[in-house]
Amino acid sequence: MTSPSAALRRWYATRKRDLPWRVVDARGLRDPYRTWVSEIMLQQTRVEAVIPYFEAFLKRFPDVHALATATEEEVLQRWAGLGYYRRARFLHAAAQKVVEDWDGRFPETADTLRAMPGVGAYTSAAIASLAFGEAVPVVDGNVKRVAARWAGLELAADDLALEKAARALGEAWMTDLPLGKLSAPGELNEGLMELGATVCSPRNADCDACPLASGCVALADGMVDVLPLPKRAKKWVDLEMVFLVHRVGVRVGLQKRTSGWSPGLYEPPSAICESFATANEASSAHESTAHSLAREHRAKLGAYQGQVRHTITHHRIRAHVYAAEGQAPTHLEDPTQVPLTGLARKVLDRITSA
Repeated sequence: MTSPSAALRRWYATRKRDLPWRVVDARGLRDPYRTWVSEIMLQQTRVEAVIPYFEAFLKRFPDVHALATATEEEVLQRWAGLGYYRRARFLHAAAQKVVEDWDGRFPETADTLRAMPGVGAYTSAAIASLAFGEAVPVVDGNVKRVAARWAGLELAADDLALEKAARALGEAWMTDLPLGKLSAPGELNEGLMELGATVCSPRNADCDACPLASGCVALADGMVDVLPLPKRAKKWVDLEMVFLVHRVGVRVGLQKRTSGWSPGLYEPPSAICESFATANEASSAHESTAHSLAREHRAKLGAYQGQVRHTITHHRIRAHVYAAEGQAPTHLEDPTQVPLTGLARKVLDRITSA
């Protein structure tokens, strides 16, 4: 009987997607720098969205030395649009640590890789197995879903017990790998992640195409659509905001955020409004806040441009956009030359399309 490890590796060899970070050497191992950058980018971001950013990032920062010597603003600018900008700051800090502490050579084990800023259990295991052949399992959302269904675990997707169970399953399957084949641990890990991403998906799983179907408890029990159990509901904070956009030619009045979400990135001046019970009260509050914002920046309030919606971390934002007229603010920037927040991009697009 074929072991799950062998079945997954065989399936992965023929079904894997062609992705730019999956280049391997003669031993079947991946470059640690490209692996690290891709894994950081892929956290909380879809593969399709990451590909163009990864290619552009590698063109500007082809190796860890180029990344380490760049300024933080350069790194943030190349990251702009991917979101979760803390990842970019950790990436920059970790590159500097690799160059300064390890002479540009990446540590080769999961334990030592975790000394890098922003590298936790998942990322360290991914780099160690894919780039150096260490037999250490990865556990991400896709792996946890495969484990929950294959073993019939009635646990929530965000339950720590499911993460522990998925890691234990991965460790057990690692013991079945062929000795002396450096690429085997990475192939198993990639196979598990690829299976969860393309076949054992959250909805409409393609069980007929699954290499693990014969041993899957959830499939046998008719529980594929049920497992893993739902996560706990997310608690949202709703914010009403006003943005003031002053445009002079191609330049726009922008400020660098120093706190809150996305510090170090640029946005037009803004203010938070109180929430009101009726639409009339809310409209009046927005306009009053906009007038105050215009006075603060020595500008004349222009026309209302409409609203945009944005979510970041646990905030749901409704932003009301106003144009500004009169004296130009002191901080005019070309928005294509500075790193913008995702919300700022939406706000500026609103002005452009108004």
